[in-house]
Amino acid sequence: MKTKVLCLYGNALYYGHERSNIQVFKTLKELDFDILVLTNKSGIAPEALHILDKCSIRHEEITYPSWSDIRKPHTLPKVITYISKVILHNIHFILKYFRYRPDYIYIASDFMYLNLIPSFICIPTKIIYRIGDAPLVGWKPFKYLWKKYITLRTYRFVCISGFIRNKVSEAGRSYHENDMVIYNYPPVRNDQEVTSKINYKKNAITFSYLGQLIYGKGVHLIIDAALVICNKYQNVNFIIAGSLEYDKRYSNELVQKVNNSKFKERILFLGPIGNTEDFFTKTDVIITPSLKEEPLGNVIVEAKSCATPSIIFNSGGMPELIKHKQNGFICQESTKEGLVEAIEYYIENPDAVKIQSSNALNSINELKINYQDFKNNWKKAFS
Repeated sequence: MKTKVLCLYGNALYYGHERSNIQVFKTLKELDFDILVLTNKSGIAPEALHILDKCSIRHEEITYPSWSDIRKPHTLPKVITYISKVILHNIHFILKYFRYRPDYIYIASDFMYLNLIPSFICIPTKIIYRIGDAPLVGWKPFKYLWKKYITLRTYRFVCISGFIRNKVSEAGRSYHENDMVIYNYPPVRNDQEVTSKINYKKNAITFSYLGQLIYGKGVHLIIDAALVICNKYQNVNFIIAGSLEYDKRYSNELVQKVNNSKFKERILFLGPIGNTEDFFTKTDVIITPSLKEEPLGNVIVEAKSCATPSIIFNSGGMPELIKHKQNGFICQESTKEGLVEAIEYYIENPDAVKIQSSNALNSINELKINYQDFKNNWKKAFS
């Protein structure tokens, strides 16, 4: 008889966190688990829905509360709306739960977990918590619930990095034999994304960025470093891939800074791209200079699978994936100057790019993030 897993997936957006969860669902399906994904009645990203349907993953809608309902200012109408949604959320969940009667519950969000505490108190089913961000313990009520309930109720934490495992420990979960670290596998993309080629003809050594264009990702530091490099070196290009619509003000400032320089033909904004294989084929080194403590970094994993070394800052879980000057470069300073040093290292040592590209690909097996290890680990997670 197949193991039944009830999966919570209330996200309407589709970024790295969502892609990674969809990849887990796809993997569980391939492992012949019986899975039911509970999606958000308010909507699901078309990309996620396409993959669920293509992989014949069963999914049903329920009501989910929204973060916007609890953001300041806390007005009475907002509080009433939030409480109403939480009540409906729990009713819908319990109904689905008793009809399906799962062996496990899969959850991947603090917010979803906290909202479902009333239901979880009433049912004995083991909870597998794939945790991709540091626990929400900045607010005292959340900190209390984490320490007194979530750490005790969860059967197994599947952390996406050692960094996150340490954060879970700090939140009150002592190191437990059930808990695991499973690095993300390069997330599944849909057919439409894969077939579209990126709008860039490679004619020079190319340093690239792929992700959200927001301050916390440090994209402005890449632009500042790129201007310094382009002024000093010929035959070096930079390509920036990511939507300009997410933070329009920030994105416009970056574009304007480049347009006001004499290097707008060498520092290119591609907008959103889907074909990462084509993107990395035209990339020599990827730059991921996050200013916040990233739990891991899907882009680094994708880069490795495409034999591409990475430049990163020394924070969060990213350094777990990189060996300095072996398959990437770890900047000791999270500054423009730190990036310039790293970029110049590769420009002045072109053989390092070739050697580290091969090492980056080989490190997939060393880190056990090849697909077979990924599947085996997730099979163990539900045993």
